[in-house]
Amino acid sequence: MTNKYDIALVVGTRPNFVKASPLLKKLEEQGKKVLFIHTGQHFDKNMSKSIFEDLSIRTPDINLNAPNDSQSKQFQYIVQELQKVFSNCEIDKVGVFGDVTSTLAASIAAKQSDLYLFHVESGLRSNNLSMPEERNRIMVDAISDLLFIPSEDAKENLLKEKVSSDKIHNVGNIMIDTLFENKSKISNNSKIVKNSLIINKPYFVMTLHRPSNLTDITLQNIFEAVSSFTEDYQIILPAHPRLKNYINEEDIEYKNITLIDPLSYIDFMALVYGCELVLTDSGGIQEETTYLGINCLTLREETERPITVQEGTNKVVGTDKENIIIEINNVLGSKISKEAKIKYWDGETSNRIFQILFD
Repeated sequence: MTNKYDIALVVGTRPNFVKASPLLKKLEEQGKKVLFIHTGQHFDKNMSKSIFEDLSIRTPDINLNAPNDSQSKQFQYIVQELQKVFSNCEIDKVGVFGDVTSTLAASIAAKQSDLYLFHVESGLRSNNLSMPEERNRIMVDAISDLLFIPSEDAKENLLKEKVSSDKIHNVGNIMIDTLFENKSKISNNSKIVKNSLIINKPYFVMTLHRPSNLTDITLQNIFEAVSSFTEDYQIILPAHPRLKNYINEEDIEYKNITLIDPLSYIDFMALVYGCELVLTDSGGIQEETTYLGINCLTLREETERPITVQEGTNKVVGTDKENIIIEINNVLGSKISKEAKIKYWDGETSNRIFQILFD
């Protein structure tokens, strides 16, 4: 007998879980049968070990255990394994999140299996095709049946790409649902995390993981820039495995910067919650800091989340040493409003998605 599901949700990395969590809970609260699939793309235990406990979500029904291999081999493996899963089940709809390898692989597998596909966090564009995430976003959006966007700029991007406006729905930012739900836990944990990391003065949080930033010259520029502030501030860098490996292999100097293992979602957000400034090349953190009203400088040449720049909580500053120093000084002289009011960034995104899916 074939197993029948209303929806399959496919996740592969920690940010995917953060985005999927509120929708999974909403669907199951409403009595929908969900096949929850983890591709296993994130293989580092520290990056995902406490995500289920942190977000109070159940463990996935299936873990595909994708190999820790090249992007193309991981992609191929996930597509093949998901097609096997989809052929053995009766599924009405498949949902994917964000822009990682798993997102594209699940989308291809769903369409090859003639399944209805929806994409949560559609329409974001950096206009930098050298980034794998950008290529993934464009391809997933092109083949999705329903596109849930986090902000109005995403709609403009999709319309330029000739996506039918009937498919596009602004439902707000689903990561904010997770932040909204966990805000008191995050604020309550802030002092505990500071104490455990022996933070005894104002501090910056830094995250770096994009391959484009993992060069000797770029890291040297960034580290030297932030090191010039270490008399007054501590610099805490939860190190992604990719960054840690690069620093060790290339023997990169990081004077007065505290490298730590990746934190759980709640602990990391608690660390961010108490800081003066975030420096990052991540995407989601730009949104989370905007919602929390925390200064953010993006260490890239562009962002796919321009709404955070429009709100004034984020600035794209590149990786030039002198420019980073100037922008840090600018930010330390200004205070961001705690009330970044973006349409539908209100903790109700999963409810809006549910209404559209089952109206």
